[in-house]
Amino acid sequence: MPDPSNPTARVMDVLKFLAAHPTETFTLAEIARHVGLSNGSAHRLLTTMAAGQFLSRNEKHRTYSLGIALVAIGQAAIAKHQGIEIARRELARLAVDLRAQCSANCVAEGDIVVLVKEGSAQSHLGLTRVGERRPLVPPVGLCHIAWGSNALIEDYLGKAEPFMAAPLRDHLRAALPLIRERGYAICANGPGAAASRQALVMASDQVRDAAYWARVHALVGELSADEIQLIDFAAAEGPGISYIAAPVFSPAATVAFQLVATGFPTDMNVREIEACARRLCATAAIVTAEMHGRVPAV
Repeated sequence: MPDPSNPTARVMDVLKFLAAHPTETFTLAEIARHVGLSNGSAHRLLTTMAAGQFLSRNEKHRTYSLGIALVAIGQAAIAKHQGIEIARRELARLAVDLRAQCSANCVAEGDIVVLVKEGSAQSHLGLTRVGERRPLVPPVGLCHIAWGSNALIEDYLGKAEPFMAAPLRDHLRAALPLIRERGYAICANGPGAAASRQALVMASDQVRDAAYWARVHALVGELSADEIQLIDFAAAEGPGISYIAAPVFSPAATVAFQLVATGFPTDMNVREIEACARRLCATAAIVTAEMHGRVPAV
């Protein structure tokens, strides 16, 4: 985690906040509240960033948004991380085939960050936008964890102890080897999944304070076993599928990012669910191969 007293960390905080809300504009006071700055400190920081075109300032409304100078930086980053463009190409094809919304995300500073998105969801469940950030707390981001080290897995599972009942923690632990065996993670729709996902994705007027975490923990603690990880696909024929996710591996045989399909029709049968999972895994394999990635030994 960046040192919050470091001015450079504050610049990162501003950019992360605005990137999570790329189409919105915010006043100085709103940005200051979200990144934990005084209005005076925020004024100096935002003025400097706007002067360099890293932020755009609307003089009439006195609001700020992402600046045009970030476009060149973003394009340079894409040129460096070519796997993202490979994933975008393949996700566009996948979204057409599955009639679903398909995205790729990575882990950054303890958050799941959406990098690219293609397609339109067939239901309102599981809608995603680029730049969206969610904390990496159980059971979020299972493909990022399942192929990790024992220390990473234990640290992740340990985070669930304060809010997830022991039987559900046992279910989550048992799901990780199954995810590795299958090659993907999958969970069912349900009232708990919908509510917890909405709580995890912060609205522009929220901060991650004690009230935010209390609500997230309460809602995640109410998830059913199938909403955490689906074992028997027949159980999803009624509520439908919340998401299917598959890992893309780096040349170092670590998870570079995960591909996620969401917003499926709610009337899918077992055969259709299995076909969607196979198609997603095939896409992940293509991206891994074109990135010269290596699948780790299970």
